[in-house]
Parts: sequence; C-alpha cells; structure tokens
Amino acid sequence: MGEIHIIMKKLVICFLSLLMAWPLAAQTPLTFTASEDLSYDDNIYLTKDDTKSSVISTTRVGTNYEANIPGSGLTLSANALLGYNAYTEKPSTNNYWDAFAGVQLQNDWMKLGDRFVYTSDPANSELTDRAKRLQNVGYLSMKTSTEKTFGLGFTAEDIFDRYMQARWSYLNRNRVNLGVQAFYNVSPKTNFFAEYVYSDISYRSNKINESTGSSLGLGVNGQLAAKVTGTAKITYDMRDYDHDLAGAKNYNDLLGYFAELEWTPTEQNTVRLSGQRKMEETTYGPNRYFADTVISLYGSQKIYSKWTASLTLSWEDMDYAREVAGTKRNDDLWIVRPAVDYQFKDWLSAGVWYQFRTRRSNEDWAKYDRNQFGVYARAMF
Repeated sequence: MGEIHIIMKKLVICFLSLLMAWPLAAQTPLTFTASEDLSYDDNIYLTKDDTKSSVISTTRVGTNYEANIPGSGLTLSANALLGYNAYTEKPSTNNYWDAFAGVQLQNDWMKLGDRFVYTSDPANSELTDRAKRLQNVGYLSMKTSTEKTFGLGFTAEDIFDRYMQARWSYLNRNRVNLGVQAFYNVSPKTNFFAEYVYSDISYRSNKINESTGSSLGLGVNGQLAAKVTGTAKITYDMRDYDHDLAGAKNYNDLLGYFAELEWTPTEQNTVRLSGQRKMEETTYGPNRYFADTVISLYGSQKIYSKWTASLTLSWEDMDYAREVAGTKRNDDLWIVRPAVDYQFKDWLSAGVWYQFRTRRSNEDWAKYDRNQFGVYARAMF
C-alpha cells in the first residue's frame, strides 16, 4: 500500500501548486488568533502513587483564511496553530512545542485536504521523556449530487505517524483507508447510507502488528430531526494480522458504532452527543488491539448575552480481554469538565474551567485520579 501513500501525497501537492497560481476571492479575510491558558495539574504523569503537580502555561497563536476560487465553485480554506507549553515541574523534560496546519479544497461534491500535527504525547512516568510525534493525514472524498434519489461516494485517507525519538520507533506506522458508499437521499439534507472501507496498517519496524481489515457500515446522515443534525451508524470491523504472535489471534472482528449528533433547541443552548466503538491499535503485552468504546456528552447554556456555562461528561472503556486468553485487563476512563466563559467583545473572550479525570482498572498500577483547573483568555483580530 506504500504506492497509495505516495500517490495521495502527490495529489495534494499538485492541487496546492495549481492553487498558488489561481486568483482567489476572499470569503473570510485573513484572521489571527492568540490565546493564553494558565492551569494547575495535580498529576501530570498520570500515576497512582507519588504524583507530581505543576503549573502549566499554554501560549498559542494561529491564523485562518478562506477564499472562493472564481468560476470554479470551489472554496479554499487554510489554518495553522503554533503553541508552547511551559511547566514549572522539570521544564527541561516537560516543556514542549505543538503545531497544527491544515488546508482543504471543497465544493458540494468533493473534499481534498491535508492535516499536519506536531505534538508531544504526555509522559507516563517521571523517568520517561515526552514522546515527540508527527502525524500527517491526507484525505479525499467525492459523492454524486444529493438532488438525486440514489448516489455513490468514494473516500480515501492516508494517516502517517512518526515518533522523533528512537525508543518509540516501534510505534511508527502508516494507515491507508479506502471506502465506497451508496446513498439513499430522502431529501437534499438527509440520507441513509451503506459503506465498505478497506484498510491497511503497516509498521516501519514492528512488523508483528501489520494487518489488513474491512469495515461495513449502515447509517443515516444530515438533518435527522427539526433541530438535530449529525451522523449515526452501526459498524462491523474485521481485521487480519499478517504475522503470528504467541497467544494472540490472527483474525478479530468487532461490532461497533459511530455517532456525532447536535441538538440546538434554541439559540441559547446546545447539546452534543458523540460516541464510537472500534478496534484500537496497541502494543500492550501480547495484545495487538483493544476494543475501545467512547461516549461523550456536551451541553452549553447562554446566560444573558455574554456568559456561557458548559459541562462535558465523557466515558471510555478499553477492553483488552477479547483477543488474548488469560489477559483480563479492562480500563474505564471518566472525565467531568465544567466551564464558564465570558464574551467581552466579538474578538475577545475569557473563561475558567475545571476537569476531573479518573482511570479505573483491574491492573492496580494503571489506576489514577487527576484534577486540573485553569483560566484562559482568547483574542481574534
């Protein structure tokens, strides 16, 4: 599948090169953002005992741009974000930069884009440096008109992960997803669909986890009710591993789901429900994946015209027990996050937040509690 990875990268580069010479008509002027988040974290290493705390300063600057391409019906959007995270606890180890850049070309029937992320995954012990990581995602999706009763679609995605330090090189991998979709368009805003997605996961050095897979999906998308929009589908995932691993199966399957729903009963409040159940790659013991189940609920309420109160509740279950006989690890991660925001001006906002996070596991060492709270200010100009 390496050829597909190369082809997709060349496609994105070719389109962007053409756009450099194409006259653009600004739809959204070039805007800039700046933010500062000052927080306290009482367990930065996510450990059960001997926890370490830190004050953290997160400074970010970003830019956004959107333009129409005259005579083409296409819209070009681009954004970028650069941040620096400073810790009072062992800054030489914990301080890190992160960055995001994205570009997308789209119209009513096509999306072509690329997303780049540079980040540093949190350390899990005091003796472990942060794992600096690059990720690049190239994607293409196409579908026929929603004005016809039946339609077809095609999706392609290339996900490229590289870790900067040699100790994490066994996690370097590339995933390619290729999918086809069939739509039944109830209206221009709502459709039922069936899909098939083929995927290939290849590792740079950890060949034992290389695999190919298929996923079947059946769902509904668009305007689902008078004030409800989003996507909901049932999935059935199948995965074949290319190499034997003692104690593990070479074939696994999983019945799952995916949902992203938003309900806006009035202009003053919003409720979002999201969730997913899928196979997630891992290198824990003899396991090559775990069944990952996530449900998240977010609600916000405007108070008068400038105040907004919000609450996020999230639950994640990580089940390692399906694949390997005798391995019974199961983790449950709970998150509660209330926040209050104040809009001083259209271009200036600030807020306070608190987050409690806990992991419960039948492996005693994996348990932890974490409290975080902070204040932020954000400007757009």
